[in-house]
Amino acid sequence: MASSEAPTQPSAEASTQESQTQRNVRAKTDIAWGHAKIVLDSDKEKPQCIYCNKVMKGGGINRLKLHLAGETGQVEACSQAPEEVRFKMKQNREETRLKKRKTEHAIGNEEQTQREQPRSVVVASQKGTNNGSFDNYFLPRTTPGSQPTIKSVLQTKEVVEKCDLALAKWFIAASIPFNAANSPYFQSAVDALCCMGAGYKAPSIHDLRGPLLNKWVDETKKKIEKYREIWKNTGCTLMADGWTDGVRRTLINFLVYCPKGTVFIKSVDASGASKTGEMLFKLFKEIVLYIGPENVVQIVTDNAANYVAAGRLLEKEFPGLYWSPCAAHCINLMFQDIGKLPEVKEAVSHATNVTKYIYNHCYPLYLMRKFTHGREILRPAPTRFATNFIALQSILSQKNALRAMVTSQEWTTSAYAKEAKAKQFVEQVLNTNFWTACADIVKLT
Repeated sequence: MASSEAPTQPSAEASTQESQTQRNVRAKTDIAWGHAKIVLDSDKEKPQCIYCNKVMKGGGINRLKLHLAGETGQVEACSQAPEEVRFKMKQNREETRLKKRKTEHAIGNEEQTQREQPRSVVVASQKGTNNGSFDNYFLPRTTPGSQPTIKSVLQTKEVVEKCDLALAKWFIAASIPFNAANSPYFQSAVDALCCMGAGYKAPSIHDLRGPLLNKWVDETKKKIEKYREIWKNTGCTLMADGWTDGVRRTLINFLVYCPKGTVFIKSVDASGASKTGEMLFKLFKEIVLYIGPENVVQIVTDNAANYVAAGRLLEKEFPGLYWSPCAAHCINLMFQDIGKLPEVKEAVSHATNVTKYIYNHCYPLYLMRKFTHGREILRPAPTRFATNFIALQSILSQKNALRAMVTSQEWTTSAYAKEAKAKQFVEQVLNTNFWTACADIVKLT
């Protein structure tokens, strides 16, 4: 009977081994165990670096982490650990320090931490070495001062060209503009892929438009919080930019400028309301309250009468705020007034007739591009202020090419040259008074 009951009672030795196993399992969850092996030293299990075979005599896995990270002082740095490993160990050390500071702060003032928990998370992520950005989790292989890997340096020219061609195929097949390669995120994405190594599966379309997009939105919101601190210290400028989109909606964009940079706040569709001074005042007031009246130094808008009225109402509502007219809009209105002068109006009309004829007929357009060596003539638009003067400057720069075109044998022997509209076009191009007026207007503006 005694022998049948014996197996049901765990021995002290088995119990000790089980608890030791549990401790080892917990301990081996540390990132550094992936770069170590356990050896017996004086009948004790100790971690050994798999790169230089150094055994940690004391301090355990934490000492090994210092060894791999290359932090001298307590232990000799590993001279053979790859750059990726050293980078990851340093990142892990910084994250551990950050968590420790947060824990100490929570113990010291638990109630205040609970009240400010959302803000603490944002501030912590911003103050850490990662700066709230996923890019810094990966080894920056191509930034100034970073070392290229031996593998990348020793690759043959054919392998490098094959890799470049694979990226080019993706750009071309997906109709991605080539200037997308100038994006600051392009090279960082390549660095991240190199750190992941072979076997990494790219995110799906659902990941890109769902959780990954949301994560970047959250990251952007955290960056804007940094700007808010600047707004409090230096003040900021609220800018309102009204425009009309392709479907004739009236939109007003709100942006905030400070020494650190410009931040887009929101876009408002004002199509369904009459844009009176009172209506714009209420809209601007809402944005000012969102930013903080104490942070806004001035608001910059167009010079239209309703915007001016809204600006004056804002100055009364918030004594510390000043309304300023947009300098670019002032210049545009000056150009608009200059464009109403009879001499300028006639010159613009003359240039419009010339460009209309050229762009409405295939052969004249072909000849124009041949004589201008592929350069285009901007067509004047009747609405947008400075556009007419830019067009006059463009056509003036091609004066000799256009005159050479209409006097060339290719033009005079063509079927177009016999038409009434073509003869009128030639007269306009050869009109000396037009070119003199055009030169004077360009000099003036």
